[in-house]
Amino acid sequence: MMAYWVNKPSEEKSTPSAEIVMQPSIAVLPFDVYDSEPNLSYFADGLSEEIIHQLTAIPELAVVSRTSSFAFRDKGLDVKTIANKLNSQFVLEGSIRKSGDQLRVTIQLIKATTGTHLWSKVFDFTENEVFKLQQDISLSIVDSLLPDYAQIPAGKLRIHPQHGDAYMHYLRGNAMAAKATVEYSKKAIQEFETAVELQPDYALAHVSIALNTMVLFQYRVIPSAQARDIAQAAIDRALEVDPFLALAHTAQGLLHLNYRAFPEAEEAFITALNLDPALHLAHHNYGYLLWLQDKHEQALDHFQIALARNPMSAITNFAVADSLFITGQLNDALKQFEHCVALLPDYPACHLGIANFYRFINQPQKVQKHMLAAKKQLADNNIYWITAESTDALWQGNVEKADSLQNQIATYGGGGYLELQLKTLINMQKETHEEWLLELESTAKKWPKNKSVILVLALNYYFAGDCSASMPLYESVLLDDFELHGKFNVAAWGISHLANMADCYQQANNQLGYQKMMQSLTLQMEKFQTVNYVIPGLILVEAKIDILTGKSAQSRSKLEHFATLEWPLEWIKNVEPIFSSSK
Repeated sequence: MMAYWVNKPSEEKSTPSAEIVMQPSIAVLPFDVYDSEPNLSYFADGLSEEIIHQLTAIPELAVVSRTSSFAFRDKGLDVKTIANKLNSQFVLEGSIRKSGDQLRVTIQLIKATTGTHLWSKVFDFTENEVFKLQQDISLSIVDSLLPDYAQIPAGKLRIHPQHGDAYMHYLRGNAMAAKATVEYSKKAIQEFETAVELQPDYALAHVSIALNTMVLFQYRVIPSAQARDIAQAAIDRALEVDPFLALAHTAQGLLHLNYRAFPEAEEAFITALNLDPALHLAHHNYGYLLWLQDKHEQALDHFQIALARNPMSAITNFAVADSLFITGQLNDALKQFEHCVALLPDYPACHLGIANFYRFINQPQKVQKHMLAAKKQLADNNIYWITAESTDALWQGNVEKADSLQNQIATYGGGGYLELQLKTLINMQKETHEEWLLELESTAKKWPKNKSVILVLALNYYFAGDCSASMPLYESVLLDDFELHGKFNVAAWGISHLANMADCYQQANNQLGYQKMMQSLTLQMEKFQTVNYVIPGLILVEAKIDILTGKSAQSRSKLEHFATLEWPLEWIKNVEPIFSSSK
């Protein structure tokens, strides 16, 4: 166990450096197979994957992930086009043939910008020599791109069985797991279980059992407790065999994350990244952990690193765009959403994300195009679609439909910040705010540590004009972290929790509290890059800030401008206590 703690993070839990040298860069494409034997296809994919992994052990070389490289299989695209999409300077492609017990691999290393072959090599070997072959190919690449680099560190190589069928079962399992459906995840687990039966100390196969078990849990195919027990046992066995296996620590972080054990998840992800700073799966999921804790700028750093390594990842493309939007970097957010939609036109999250972007900048004519594109990919009972459709219904003034859809979300176990905020606006428009406030109070008693519930309850007390009830709740969530929920997409609704606090402090003649809130609010608003956009909700927040700072004439001017924008949620102005009290 001592070996595990060698890389244990310090008390400060400092994040591993987000700066990875990205030059030169290479993509290893799936090898062509000139044989009908199914096992040879699995073998060829495994060979490509292991070359990718061995190259990632070299920090001076940026290597595109398997997911992205393999996305171009059978697409018929030329090397230059593929390299451009993967942002890669070099491409490795090859083919494999089998004759009896002999295998022949032909490899070409290509400079993508010119399409010229740097070299072409032929490797003849038997299946028992595959591990040496992987190293020989990798070292040939390194010698060409980084001639001063001595060798791949032995401690960074992944350990596979040298004999038997365990390796082939592992490769078949990987091919099935890549499909990421319930059916194939079950089949993948069977292959990995066979691999560990044949080779009990096969750490990578144990990790793969854990990862695919978590996929089944996320699909709600197996119960929570059962999934946790299976995954934890598999991770424990993998770490017992290889305490320095970064993927095992990443799996441990994912397991903790699934069960909302955030400090433990952070420790596991940091350990994984200390062991392998280029592991995109660790970067993406550490980013998601930070995102869940409203640390969006830090999350963005890790999402961007993950995207550089895995540029075809749908979820990471969306995560980068969404994080740019939340942090108010609107020009970059729009470019990334457009890139995601163009790159992955069948991925609904990016369509919903860009629809939300256009919704907030009050360009409804562009919203519906992307809503329809997303709808083609999602079932009617998909919770993400229901949430998006509810938001859209509220925006179009169909409050009854919005309310009905929100009630469906509740039956699916929904109830995050966005859903609670939407319910607040729905009940405000339906004039059923008092009933909703009672429901929120009951929810807060059940979940007293849920920050989203407490924050929205504080917002509802504020809308009711009750600062005495609102402020203790706001302070319990925001006092030590003024940036929490200081998101652009919250302000774009016309809501600012910090402005609400400043208003209540001003009413209570608490100058120290008022000054702190206004300072934090000013810094927050200055971060938003909104020069090229007209955002009605943000104009409303700015008008409120003007009132708080005694600039009544400027506030009236902003409200007059606001009234001309034909914003569907213009009625929010009427539920803001500060505007009614300033008349």
